[in-house]
Amino acid sequence: MRIFNFISAACLLVTAIFGFTAPAHAWGKFGHLTVCDLAYRNFTDATRKELRTLFEIDKGGIDVKGQGKLPDRHYTSFNLGCLEEDEMPRPHPDDHFINVERSTKSIVDGNCPANGECVLSGIRRDLNILKDTSKSNQERVFALMAVGHWLGDIHQPLHVSFADDRGGNSIVVELQGKCGGTSPKPDNLHAVWDNCLLEAGLFEQVRQRADFKKTWGKRTITYRAVDSLQANTTLTDEKSIVGGDPWQWANESFQITLRPDVNYCIEVGDNCQYSQDRLTYKQGDPKRSVDIGKDYRNAFADIAQERVRLAGFRLAHLINQALDPNYTDPIQNSTQQP
Repeated sequence: MRIFNFISAACLLVTAIFGFTAPAHAWGKFGHLTVCDLAYRNFTDATRKELRTLFEIDKGGIDVKGQGKLPDRHYTSFNLGCLEEDEMPRPHPDDHFINVERSTKSIVDGNCPANGECVLSGIRRDLNILKDTSKSNQERVFALMAVGHWLGDIHQPLHVSFADDRGGNSIVVELQGKCGGTSPKPDNLHAVWDNCLLEAGLFEQVRQRADFKKTWGKRTITYRAVDSLQANTTLTDEKSIVGGDPWQWANESFQITLRPDVNYCIEVGDNCQYSQDRLTYKQGDPKRSVDIGKDYRNAFADIAQERVRLAGFRLAHLINQALDPNYTDPIQNSTQQP
């Protein structure tokens, strides 16, 4: 059994035992942690009380059977569990994306393309499990952590994209300069959006703070980033943010994906093609290459940060709706302005 100490308080999270070794394929680990810590800080007292029950805190945490080839685990809280769905082999591989046709202009409803599975159906399924008090605590805990992951995914623009190039994984990038910190050099466009833009923007801003210490635990930077996201979002702003449905949030992502300056696809006629002369990418074909320089990082770092901010507040809203029977709208956090 692998033990995961998912204590919610930041100082305890830093020292939590953390055994994931597989690479993340949505927002990087730090991006997902930022989304879920921001959400946790905006849970109501009733939601937090229900989480204590679900995680069986009074018994020292909950033991859950690993799904598929994954080992059994021991959980005590929520935040780091948002990385669970990136464990290999992935429990729900189709639920990380919305793959649409290259002629698609917008996401217009909550249905997955071709009546298949996608991140929209994953959100619905796992929210329903979380709300169902007839389900076991184990089932509801996994569903809770999955919802946390799906809300991160649906706000990463290249997760609402095209299947043939795997959301930009088959578009080579030539990086000019570096992303920031010790982030690994991205070799494809999807990786730029997973990690590089947040490293160059949100997390680099933390590193430039006067109180930054190189001795901080490796995940402390995400908690300090959440401090800023929280303090810079008023309650009025938050109430506006949480409006709408997941399919509308997916469409926000898709409209970013289609922007010509993102360099993901090239509009030719009615289609957004892989390249000027090829509609789609086929395995073995030459890959298109994109230069990613300082101007690109400056242009999109703020957008990546905003997508993470929106995901965190919206996740809190959905979880509060699921677990707090008296919840209707966001309430003012202690660090927020009205």
